[in-house]
Amino acid sequence: MLILVTGTSRGIGRGLAERLSDNGHTVLGCSRRPGRPLGPGYQHFQADLTSASEVRAMFTAIHEQHGCLDGLINNAGGAIMNPFLLTPEAEIERLFAINVFATLRCCREAVKLMRHSEHETPSIVNLSTVAVAWSIPGQSIYAASKSAVEQSTRSLSHELAAMNVRINTLGLPPIRTALTRSVDPEKIQALVDRQAIRRMCTIEDVLGPVEFLLSPAARFVTGETLFLGGVC
Repeated sequence: MLILVTGTSRGIGRGLAERLSDNGHTVLGCSRRPGRPLGPGYQHFQADLTSASEVRAMFTAIHEQHGCLDGLINNAGGAIMNPFLLTPEAEIERLFAINVFATLRCCREAVKLMRHSEHETPSIVNLSTVAVAWSIPGQSIYAASKSAVEQSTRSLSHELAAMNVRINTLGLPPIRTALTRSVDPEKIQALVDRQAIRRMCTIEDVLGPVEFLLSPAARFVTGETLFLGGVC
């Protein structure tokens, strides 16, 4: 498959790009910073996804070089862990710009290329968070932005089905990244203790569900949000 993963400079995006490439997929990545090599077959685009013109330019280049796209993983995003009353309006706008507007922008441009795909069921996978399901204090803005992603997944599934494109969302529990390393370990452990599977999530835990949702095995799955780790 030819798969675009957004936000591959570090963290989850980089980890997924590495492992998908190792598993034989042709992986395209993007970030605001220049990309580091990830091995043969990987191609990096430098683009600010909050800029409509830069997103269009990236997808135009993909179209010119590859002609189509089989999969999109909307990983790029940000988080705010701050009480609502202490969160500046500019920070709220910044978070929605990358988590919501950039995700929708990439979905729209990707679908135009997926309509030319020869893959059985071209697919989009968005990333969300347990902060939506758990209503965690201090994460109201972050959860609201990801709630918008989840709802857009449900609504878009009906629109895109006629184009043979599926779209689903993965809801992630705490996972070892630079973001979680900056949070009080006791707070992270309290979240892990709420899961049915009481350990930190890893990239390998995310990879399996991602590959399933992108594959023909999930050809009858669309509009769903799958939470990992046993969120309850």
